[in-house]
Amino acid sequence: MWLIGALLAEEHSRADIGRNDLEIPMRPDHGHLMADEVGQIGTNSGYSYLGRLKSLVELYGVMDSLERLKKLDFYCCLSNLVSL
Repeated sequence: MWLIGALLAEEHSRADIGRNDLEIPMRPDHGHLMADEVGQIGTNSGYSYLGRLKSLVELYGVMDSLERLKKLDFYCCLSNLVSL
């Protein structure tokens, strides 16, 4: 969570100074085999479609939660750890 918070803080600081490269790319890596992918021939463990999709949704969930907490000014007490 703190690493993603630091990346979001960097994105915000880039926006504040007017940089064009605002977004820092993040991608899920090494997802779990899920559902019908288990035991399927040709599916490499860690690179399954559903597993990586699940990991991507988890990343977006953490990012959304941090943005919502920022709007609630939750980070006032955590400013030494993450300054969003």
